Amino acid sequence: MPNAVPDIDCLTAIRQLWDYLDQELTPDREAMVRQHLQKCARCLPHHDFARHFLDAVHATREEHLMPPEVKRRVMDVLAEAGYGV
Repeated sequence: MPNAVPDIDCLTAIRQLWDYLDQELTPDREAMVRQHLQKCARCLPHHDFARHFLDAVHATREEHLMPPEVKRRVMDVLAEAGYGV
């Protein structure tokens, strides 16, 4: 019989939501959050909003790439300020 995934509460699930979406949780923690989201009608909208938000950010990132000249100037200023870039 497979091991049961422990239940977590809403606060724990929401606190781990961004790490869950970024796939930065251990497999066990990921399974706990996934199981909670599948069962909790209150937390699922938070997940859906965060997922859509991240998708929108990723979609616009490529549309607004920094021009090479701006990047070079920023890097020069950082280097002059002592930051090893």
